[in-house]
Amino acid sequence: MQGVLCSVAPSTLRAYSAAAARFQAFATGAGTQGSWPASQDLVLQYLAHLKGLGLSPRTMRRDLAAISFFSKAQGLPDPCNCFLARRALEGWARLAPPPPDPRRPITIPILERVLQALPNLCWSAFEVQLFRAAFLITFFGAFRVSEVASGSRSDMSGRALAVSDITCSPRRATIRLRRSKTDQRGRGASVTLRAAAGRHLCPVRAIRAYLALRPPFPGPLFAPEDKLPLTRYQFASVLRACLRHAGFPPMRFGTHSFRIGAATVAAGLGLPAPAIQSIGRWRSSAFRSYIRPLGEAPY
Repeated sequence: MQGVLCSVAPSTLRAYSAAAARFQAFATGAGTQGSWPASQDLVLQYLAHLKGLGLSPRTMRRDLAAISFFSKAQGLPDPCNCFLARRALEGWARLAPPPPDPRRPITIPILERVLQALPNLCWSAFEVQLFRAAFLITFFGAFRVSEVASGSRSDMSGRALAVSDITCSPRRATIRLRRSKTDQRGRGASVTLRAAAGRHLCPVRAIRAYLALRPPFPGPLFAPEDKLPLTRYQFASVLRACLRHAGFPPMRFGTHSFRIGAATVAAGLGLPAPAIQSIGRWRSSAFRSYIRPLGEAPY
């Protein structure tokens, strides 16, 4: 059983466990002996219960995935793999399509203004270079913030980029991505960033300038002067401050706006779908949901 539980990401297992607890509470309230083995009738009753609570089809799918996972993990039949459950979810999704993602893309003009704000907000020249490099490689590498920054100051998981993961030359920077959200087995990927003509928007120049100031110690690539890892909270806080200083409403953007922006700009340049998918290391057509019309107002 332990091997089965370890087959999914820790965050997924936590979400599944919470969903299974909700299903267990519903089963108890419905007067059944227990939730396992779950019957198809009980699952359908649970779906109707969730619908009555006003939950979205996406949330209901997550709960069904949890019930299915724990049923299979115990060697029991999958009660969620039935015609009525699948069709009910499809029908509800058609009746109430998900709202559009409100997060705006960070495009080249917005990125320029974000970077220009850094000297006015950071404590030192070192901090300016750190966030400049972090923002530029996050955009040009279409990275998730979890791949660049740590979950907390005490996070020792090694999921964020380490200084040993990057190799630089004047013309390119090669980044070894050891693990990501969609690569739980740690197969890894190599991301190559090439030098840009404009010095102020060149990710290679930025990372070389940062590394020239960074003390030579092992560990996280992005570490403030106290040598503790840059956290996602710090990354997001400085980004919001820069957006506000540049005149953009921070609530319309998020750390994922770099990744959305990378896909949007690539599409605006006319890159074919396979190239865009490769840039962000997307394994499905999900990348299409990241592309925003460039003609829209940035906020």
